[in-house]
Amino acid sequence: MNVPPLRPPGRDRQHLVERAVEAMGVSRPAAEARAAPAAAPPSAGKPAGAAGTAPPLQRQTEAPPLPTIGREALAALGLMVGSAQGARSRIAEEYSVIHHAVLRTIRSTPSVDGRCGRIVMVTSARPGEGKTFTALNLAAALAVGSQRTVVLVDCDGKVGSLTDRLGLRNEVGLCCLAADPLSRGLPPLHPTAVPRLLALGYGRSGRPGSPPPATLGAVLLRLANAYPDHLFVLDTPPCLATAEASLLAPVVGQVVMVVQAEATQRAEVEAALDLVDTCPSIELLLNRSLLRGHDAFGAYGYDDYHAPPPDRP
Repeated sequence: MNVPPLRPPGRDRQHLVERAVEAMGVSRPAAEARAAPAAAPPSAGKPAGAAGTAPPLQRQTEAPPLPTIGREALAALGLMVGSAQGARSRIAEEYSVIHHAVLRTIRSTPSVDGRCGRIVMVTSARPGEGKTFTALNLAAALAVGSQRTVVLVDCDGKVGSLTDRLGLRNEVGLCCLAADPLSRGLPPLHPTAVPRLLALGYGRSGRPGSPPPATLGAVLLRLANAYPDHLFVLDTPPCLATAEASLLAPVVGQVVMVVQAEATQRAEVEAALDLVDTCPSIELLLNRSLLRGHDAFGAYGYDDYHAPPPDRP
């Protein structure tokens, strides 16, 4: 895996697409005229139900402590950072670079009516590109590196998602709150073995009968308002698979688009970017890259630099 540093805010989207295509080894076609993206409707930055129509959420003052999600369950999902005793690895170093870039964008993105700069959406163009792996490790890196509480939120809820694999399917979750927009109670945030990292599952979803995706943005804004010091990392379905990513883009502060190297096609990346264009900050994260040139991160020969010394007689 070779993850290039994320670009700071104010990037040119076309430049990022070209850069990702070049990194994937795909030949650049002749320049084509691109149609201007359609203007967002006046209400795009303010989803239905987000503007004071629902009561503020209230914390439970005497809620019993929740069981901690163990490191084994997190490791089964691919947790590679946030280990004990400050153990370091190449992937941990890569996510250190990424989480600092994400933090800079959070600090420079104001929260305005209908958008929260503390919400980071992780998505991809299509399934299987590593978005859940990225969301988990980014959330853990932020929790360890920023010294702030981070909530990893499953906005997918399909069978086999974070909700199932962390054992949260029968718990109150995001969809339960979306199904009852007038509820004042907060869903429980489950502690994990990584300090300051909490998890919120999708909850008891009975598809059919699950809430429409359009209500999730309003729910997330209410959660962010209830926890003004927390950061939120969303594991969101692929852009070209469901509507969630497109509908959440207007309320999040930044989008991290995971692109699988040498697999995702240029047209898929461009189509996915168009669907989340209502977010002011979109970054590409190249995943599963096999490039090991001298200009690649980690190419200096330090792969085993942080490994423990071999046993000596």
